[in-house]
Amino acid sequence: MIGRLLDRLVWTEVGSSFAFSLGLFSALLIMNNLLYLARLVIGQGVALETVLLLVVYKIPYFIAFSVPMGVLLATVLGIGRLTDHNEVAALRVAGISLYRIAVPVVLAGAIATVGVLVFSEGVVSLSDEQYRAVFNDAMARGSALRPVENVFFQVPTNGGTTLYTANRYDPITQTLVGVTVVYLTGGQPIRIVEAQDAAYRRGVEWTFRNGDVYLFQAGSILTTKFDTLDVTVPRSPQELTAPPEQPSDMSMNTLVHQLATLRRQGADVRAYVGELNTRVATAVSCMIFALVALPLSLRPHRSGPSLGLGLSILVLVAYYLIAIPAQLASEGAVLSPVLAAWLPDVLVGGAGAILLARAAR
Repeated sequence: MIGRLLDRLVWTEVGSSFAFSLGLFSALLIMNNLLYLARLVIGQGVALETVLLLVVYKIPYFIAFSVPMGVLLATVLGIGRLTDHNEVAALRVAGISLYRIAVPVVLAGAIATVGVLVFSEGVVSLSDEQYRAVFNDAMARGSALRPVENVFFQVPTNGGTTLYTANRYDPITQTLVGVTVVYLTGGQPIRIVEAQDAAYRRGVEWTFRNGDVYLFQAGSILTTKFDTLDVTVPRSPQELTAPPEQPSDMSMNTLVHQLATLRRQGADVRAYVGELNTRVATAVSCMIFALVALPLSLRPHRSGPSLGLGLSILVLVAYYLIAIPAQLASEGAVLSPVLAAWLPDVLVGGAGAILLARAAR
């Protein structure tokens, strides 16, 4: 009975501060993003309604990113209020250890961890896809686009693969220069289309100009010249100018599938392993921050929420002072991506465990 009351008391105090803490950090991130988007309006003439749409699509990401920080600050404020009102002292006098008080705190962090993973995989993944689509479309319409050199992509077809290459894509004229399309069946070319250039029409339709078509039949090659030829190219101008998809742009489900594919091909998977572990480790940091926040909340009376915010910022600074160099070391192949992802959680969590043990004496 006492245990249930304790859990309810702790969750009520921490929960009452969580919305404020989450809103605070989310608002700070949104304001920082607004400065970047304002440069798009001023420097590249992006429409204001497009910028507002980008802000809306980015909000779920900022919320998910702010959850661990919100858990940290909410725990510091919530447990701090219990300490200021002598309720923690009363609980310990009644024989309830600090470790038992820590159980609902860490459990709240575990719930937040699961919530972040589910929210990120669902809502954040969908909103990020929309954000990239709107952003790439806005950039494709901008006047500051630079030509894309050495375009290459392949598309699977029924019974084969089609390879598309071009020396250059000019986004201003929406023209591919030096285009070659190779149609493969069973790994062997059956048709090749070469053109001096190709102009975009609509959808996936492009007009190839001044080129040749090579047909491979029964050991012979039939060549046909053309002035114009309509060819299906499964890429729009927006997709050609969009940056290649990075591991950070992928959902966890896509990361897992891409990782399996690359491993079968014997390709380098460090970036994908690092991103996947970083996603999980960042979510787990909710529990780590809850653990660290508890002993830090046992502060002198009437110190106010300002100290709680200051302590939270110090913990966050310490965490990212470990995380950022570890990430750089992973990219430089100095640390394994798994170790780099989990090192901040291990070190900060270990420090939290030591502080809790000292406070429990």
